Formats: sequence, structure tokens, C-alpha cells
Amino acid sequence: MNSLSAEHLSQKVVEGSGGDKELSARPYLGKTAVLTTKHGKLNAIALPVKAGIELRIATTTDIDTDQLGTFAGEVERLGTPLATAIQKARLGMERTGCTLGLATEGSFGPHPFIPFLAGHQEVIVFIDDNFGTEVSESIFSTQTNFSHALASSIGELADFLKRCRFPSHGLIVRPNAEIQSQEGYGATIVKGIETWAQLEAAIDTAKKKSTDGLARIETDMRAHMNPLRQRIIRKLAIKLTRRLMRHCSQCSCPGFGITGSEGRLSCSDCGSPSETPAREIHSCQKCKFKESILRQDGLRHLDPKDCQRCNP
Repeated sequence: MNSLSAEHLSQKVVEGSGGDKELSARPYLGKTAVLTTKHGKLNAIALPVKAGIELRIATTTDIDTDQLGTFAGEVERLGTPLATAIQKARLGMERTGCTLGLATEGSFGPHPFIPFLAGHQEVIVFIDDNFGTEVSESIFSTQTNFSHALASSIGELADFLKRCRFPSHGLIVRPNAEIQSQEGYGATIVKGIETWAQLEAAIDTAKKKSTDGLARIETDMRAHMNPLRQRIIRKLAIKLTRRLMRHCSQCSCPGFGITGSEGRLSCSDCGSPSETPAREIHSCQKCKFKESILRQDGLRHLDPKDCQRCNP
């Protein structure tokens, strides 16, 4: 956590643009933000945020965030992950009257480029109504147990359960081909399964309510049921904190960071341009100051193996 120490916050106080009052180099010291979650994300987020920008995090757990969408599909998520995270954060801010809000939103599915590999996209947003900013960061990771299987008994699931890290990671069970009932879709879904007895009972019930006699067993991707997801959320909280530790050189507003890209890297062998950006655009949400810098990862040319001309 040394990289998130308060030493990085000892920035010179600079007068804001447009006649704004001076902004403190430690603007979040002693303040509290509300984290809107019902799925136990506080432990993953609070420590890096407190260590980095000295901001306390409180939660509101009495808001039904499932109204914005569920992984099991009973409620469809209508907006983008970022829009949903913003909406979620706003719900907590409105409920508590807090001017600072946090929320995350996750998405899971097949990897966009690698067959048979699952991917996890997590986005986090920090809203500061004092500065009028909404700062977001995201992470894409393949470190996920996202998967599902069909079975009529636990005995058929040995390999699947090992890959999914059950019982340390929760499961969801439902009928594979659910018989229509008056209760409606989702009435027979069992979530938060953490024991072998729960799993056996859920499979037995689900297969009896399925037209094909099979239960569908899915990984429970809610944060409090999925330690792998919690790790990604912690990494994302660190990434956001580092972003908030960067202050705009023009107005001192926290959250100066990457908002876009420009240019194209050329192949180191044939010189052909690629779709990989050559420069990063960093900007401030408050005063809109921007600067273009070379990629921070040090990449200056594309490897021939990634070139469409050298390696089509």
C-alpha cells in the first residue's frame, strides 16, 4: 500500500481556473462517501480509498440494487455498465443526502477474442457533486470462474465444481427448461448456494421442475458470493484511488486521468500503421484541460506478431 500513501498527496495548492476558490491538496480528508451496494463490497473498496485519499466509505444496504438488473436474469439491465453504476451511486446519494458517491457494476461473458475463455469487465464510478465530476475506471480480467453446467445430480459435476471453486464461491441453481408456472420467471431460482447439502437439494428440486429433467448450475457472480470478483473490485478501487490522487495542473481538481487516445503505433518491422493508439489523452472533468502524452506503458512500436500485415 506504499504507493497509496499520503505522501503522494502533498501537492502544491493551486488556484482553480475561472476564479474558483483554492482547492486543498487533500480535498477528501475527513469526508465520507456513500457506497451503494447490497452485496458486501465495502471491504474490497474502503481500505485502498482510505489509504490513498483519506476518504471514509460508508454503505447503504437498504437500497434494492437488483432493480437495475440481476446476473440471474430475472431483471434485465437496460443501461450500459457505466450508466448503471452511476444510477446506482446516485440512488445512495439521494437516500443519504451525501454529495460523494461510489458504485461498481460487473459484466461477465465469453472473451471477445479467445474462444472458450470467460471474461470479467468491472467498472467503478466516483461521483463528487462538490466538484461536479463523475470519475470512472474499469478493468477487464480473465481471472473469473464464470461458467455453468447441466446435471441431474452432484455426481456429474466433479470437474465443474472444482473449476468453479465451490464451496468457497457460491452457486445458482434453476431448472434448465423451466415448466411455466403462475409464479413467473425466476420463482424457482435458488441463489447463494454455499454448502453441499444446499446444492443437492436445489438440484433435486430444479430437475423436477424442468421439462428435460436437468438442473442448470451457474456460478453466483454477486460480489459477496464470489471472492475472485472481490479481488478484481479491490484492484479497481486501487486504480480509481490513484486516479483521484492526480490533480489537474490547471485547477487542482482531483481525478485527472486518461479519457481517450490518439495516433497509431506502427509495426517495428514493416512500418505499417496499426489500430493500437500511440498516445494517451489525459483530461480534467472540471475545467476540461487536456494534454496528450506518449503511452505510459512504454510501447512505441507494434510487435510484428501483432501486425495485420506481417502476421495476418
